[in-house]
Amino acid sequence: MHYDIASKVILSHCKEPFLKFLCNLKIKEAHLMEAKPQETPSLRRSDFVLKAVLEDNSESLILVEFVSFWKNYIPLRTLETRCRHILQEKLPVKSFIVLLTPSSKAVNSYHDEEVEYRYTLIKLYEIEAKRILKIDAPCLYSFLPLMKGGKKLLEEGEKRIYEAGISRREKADLLTGMAIFAGLISEELTLQLIKRRRDIMIESAAYEIIKKEGYEEGFKVGIQQGIQQGLLEDAKEMVIEALTERFGLVPPVLVAKIKSISEREVLRNLLRLAIKVSSLEEFKKALKKLEEETLE
Repeated sequence: MHYDIASKVILSHCKEPFLKFLCNLKIKEAHLMEAKPQETPSLRRSDFVLKAVLEDNSESLILVEFVSFWKNYIPLRTLETRCRHILQEKLPVKSFIVLLTPSSKAVNSYHDEEVEYRYTLIKLYEIEAKRILKIDAPCLYSFLPLMKGGKKLLEEGEKRIYEAGISRREKADLLTGMAIFAGLISEELTLQLIKRRRDIMIESAAYEIIKKEGYEEGFKVGIQQGIQQGLLEDAKEMVIEALTERFGLVPPVLVAKIKSISEREVLRNLLRLAIKVSSLEEFKKALKKLEEETLE
């Protein structure tokens, strides 16, 4: 949830620079389209649709989906969203999937016996952070923690945002987004950034959303808990998905047992097992052994 909030807040300040420099689109202007009330149940926070006017004066919808961790169903989910907007808006759609963390399974197309779908996959972790710092667009610096070499340039990007000639509210949003994204790399980075800039970050819309979601009473605690919970939930889903890909439907009892685990190290071990074992029974035995070792 917190990564989706960060993405939306940053994108609200960064539409044109994001589309121009990260999506490599030549545009004149763009604005975020708000979901219609009747659509809300089927929409996800990670989906953002922008209506853009291109340099040739043509109009296009730009679908952007931010993905924390790659999952095999993501292209199909994005295709579903694309089709819905084509039918509703009667405009061409350009699709972009923005991957926040490294994955060897990430692909830029989907195909089955009837459908072939290609989209642009943006791997933030492969983009050189120093190249982004050369661009006069402070809003893009919020993504620095996720970029190649970005950890070393985080303070420089933070300083440039803080000193930029933009409103205080925009600075608050961009620094808050940077802090949340930094948590994917190191929780310590997040805490250091909050310590330095908490005075301005508490003015961010993202801060208000996090409070409403019940993540914290103190911002530091909330960010830390949110990051930990988000990573835990993703880790559980990855284990279940790996088992499903290899052995088909996973029994509900086993799914419930995996979802009850709250130790990230145990889940990491289970993911390795899910990839290596030759059957569900072998996985169950290994899980039972892990549980026994944990209790000792």
